[in-house]
Amino acid sequence: MVYIHERVYRDLDLIFSGMLHWEKFELSYDFVEKYIDDIVAQCYDIASENYHYPSHYPEHKSYGKYIHRYRRNNYTLWYLIYDTDLQGNIFVNKIISNHTTQL
Repeated sequence: MVYIHERVYRDLDLIFSGMLHWEKFELSYDFVEKYIDDIVAQCYDIASENYHYPSHYPEHKSYGKYIHRYRRNNYTLWYLIYDTDLQGNIFVNKIISNHTTQL
């Protein structure tokens, strides 16, 4: 089972708002909505993974032991940071892009 932390929904709201009001490009509401839906789908896809990649960056480690990488395009990589328990449940704790990850 995949559980999504309330913080993730706040992250998604910020991503949605940022994309919808982005000055560099005008993106349609439908495009941005689908983009967010695709990220959420990736959260639930973690349950089907056979291997959990450990967090590498200190900022990521502060939110969870594992990461799932979602490459949206050639420029943007989303890190879905999560933990697991002994029953195999997945707790998605944070979403951070490669643009904001501190190395």
